Amino acid sequence: MTGAGGMVGRAVSEYCRLNDDLVFAYDHRGLDIGDLDRVLEAVKTDKPDVIINCAAWTDVDGCERDKERAFAANAYGPENLATASHALGATLVTISTDYVFDGTKPGFYTQNDQPNPKSIYGKSKLEGERRAIGSGSRTVVVRTGFIFGPGGNNFLSTIVQRARRGEQIKAISDAFGTPTYALIWQSGFESWRRANFLEYST
Repeated sequence: MTGAGGMVGRAVSEYCRLNDDLVFAYDHRGLDIGDLDRVLEAVKTDKPDVIINCAAWTDVDGCERDKERAFAANAYGPENLATASHALGATLVTISTDYVFDGTKPGFYTQNDQPNPKSIYGKSKLEGERRAIGSGSRTVVVRTGFIFGPGGNNFLSTIVQRARRGEQIKAISDAFGTPTYALIWQSGFESWRRANFLEYST
């Protein structure tokens, strides 16, 4: 598993361990997925049946300022993992984003809709999808968005923190999404939900 230091990576790692899976969890310092040689070495050593890629550069504004870094992490990284997966005969599951769409469709997007990203972040993630699928490896692409949970910067947690500080809250009113919580195990989710949201419920 890559991106294990992030919110989604920690949640997926814990979920897999709770289901008695043997997990090799790498954060960015442990494995830079942009480095093909290091990826191949890690996969050769660990010999996983499945590689779950939770690594990404998700700073949307930062991606606009540094296209090269965005594509290194979000496009070439998944390609490297797919190359290693193919060589080993493993399955790759890579986490993508709803930013691959342009947001003009009324209602919800499905896997049958045509991507049309507008941002560098979205373009880099879509390129990562295509490179991974085109590698010949068994690849599963998961497109998600509005992820929230403990230990990460996300819209819902930020709103709660600002409300607690009595700050004025501004938000756009014409964007829609399907929130996804990154805390899989129920007891942990309940304790986090109580700590963050119950005092603001109606």
